[in-house]
Amino acid sequence: MFHFLEGRQFTDNCFPLFFEFMNESVILSSQAKCSASALSAPSIHSHLSALSQLEPHQSTYFNNKQYLRVNTQSDNRVKSKKTKRLLSEKLSNYYQTRTRLSRLYSELGNEKKSAKIHKCSSFFNVLTCGSHVVRKTASFRCNNRLCPDCANRRGNRLFSRYEPIVNAYLSDNPDLSVLHLVLTQAQKLNETIKQARQRLVKAIKRLTDRRFWKDSFAGSLNSYEFTISRVNGAIHYHAHLLVFCKLSPRQRNKRWLSDFRDVWLSVSKGENKNLKIRPVVDLRVGIREILKYIVKPSDIQQFSTTHLSEIEELRKHRMISTTGDFHKFVKMYREIEQQSESVLEVTQSPCVGDACPICQQPLYERQMPIRELILYVRDIEQSKGQNAVRY
Repeated sequence: MFHFLEGRQFTDNCFPLFFEFMNESVILSSQAKCSASALSAPSIHSHLSALSQLEPHQSTYFNNKQYLRVNTQSDNRVKSKKTKRLLSEKLSNYYQTRTRLSRLYSELGNEKKSAKIHKCSSFFNVLTCGSHVVRKTASFRCNNRLCPDCANRRGNRLFSRYEPIVNAYLSDNPDLSVLHLVLTQAQKLNETIKQARQRLVKAIKRLTDRRFWKDSFAGSLNSYEFTISRVNGAIHYHAHLLVFCKLSPRQRNKRWLSDFRDVWLSVSKGENKNLKIRPVVDLRVGIREILKYIVKPSDIQQFSTTHLSEIEELRKHRMISTTGDFHKFVKMYREIEQQSESVLEVTQSPCVGDACPICQQPLYERQMPIRELILYVRDIEQSKGQNAVRY
């Protein structure tokens, strides 16, 4: 079986057709111009056995035309992944962000929060073998939603909470497909973060009440994020949604996407029709993308005391929400979870004296401040060169 996905003319002499076959993409690309009708379903069906034997980027000939098979992940149309950072770079960036946050709270007159953020993740208990850092535990956490270390821990907690719920929901509804939807709105100068949030939340509420949304999606897991424009300093508030789509890939065509943009333009009162939607290939990665943070750590470097005071007004607002049938399922799942008396499996983590899981050398514990830890990890990474682990 195969499902027709999309037909589009990329160049003057190439008209590719995309098919999904055995969980991989098959690009059928003619060297000369041809129409979609020229490659009929029976003809493709008779040729799929030959195509299935091809390795990625190998070609074959059919009806005097050359066809090429590529893997989904090697297709150059797929957005390339960001380069992962070294652990020392991550620790250093987080340290700089916390220093900036602490200074801003001090300028705002909130010395108590400034001191808590300055103390957060400043001292670590490190479990190491001398060649690898197996575990690092901060002696103090500030639990501020802007702190990058605490935001990372919060994202991990949310992931462990929602991942089993999403998996259970998809098990009960196997016909649903998972998409990552990004909804944006027009930027307005002199608008506060709270005003931008209220404007977006109301637009999404109007969207989820529309018949178009209810016919297309069973529900969603939503999170909100904002950035600050480097050009004019305006607030760009947007939403990331993990949506559960009722439609097949064939039904999600250009016309459907155009109608979706028109509906979003209508509910946002003519301000913006931009939206991004793409299928989620790896469900774990998709859920983590939704639940990661409310603001990028790099954007905190642009913060002023005005931005910080506006964010403090949102400290009681929820940044994660659910809609539709998925919202009802989440409530039911949590009620059953509270009533159940299942025994949790306790996984024993490595401790002092155990063998390192990477090199089998004995582990020992060291206590070191953040600056010493950065230099310690950097020395290990330099000794490993290209083999250093990235996060």
